[in-house]
Amino acid sequence: MKGRDAFELQVFPEGDAGFGVELRQGANGRVVRSWGTNLTAVNDHLLEALKASGYRPSALKRTRRKPFTLSEVSGVRLGLVLLAVKPLRKLRRIEDVSTAVRELADDEAFYWFAKATAARRGRRAQRAFRDLVSDR
Repeated sequence: MKGRDAFELQVFPEGDAGFGVELRQGANGRVVRSWGTNLTAVNDHLLEALKASGYRPSALKRTRRKPFTLSEVSGVRLGLVLLAVKPLRKLRRIEDVSTAVRELADDEAFYWFAKATAARRGRRAQRAFRDLVSDR
């Protein structure tokens, strides 16, 4: 990884034909792992992050072993959306969160990402963000 704030996205096989992703940030290590329905629901964010970091969408394969290096802004936005939708099951709420992350200004995305990844109160911030942008 380049620098302490660089993000890496590692792809791992999941099930018979699917895959999951693990997002890591520099010295902080793993940010979030995601797979299944929730990853599929925010796949557009994943592909956007890859494109913004200079990769072709076709590079995202279940068999890929080399991690993708993401730009800081792309990593923050992808991390925020993956953290926020991870516990959700209702597709409507996932779509609300996805839309909200897309509409955030960069400084707002950085603010919520910092809160959501805080060691002591990160989960509380993730829930607050979900509740702020989506009805129950």
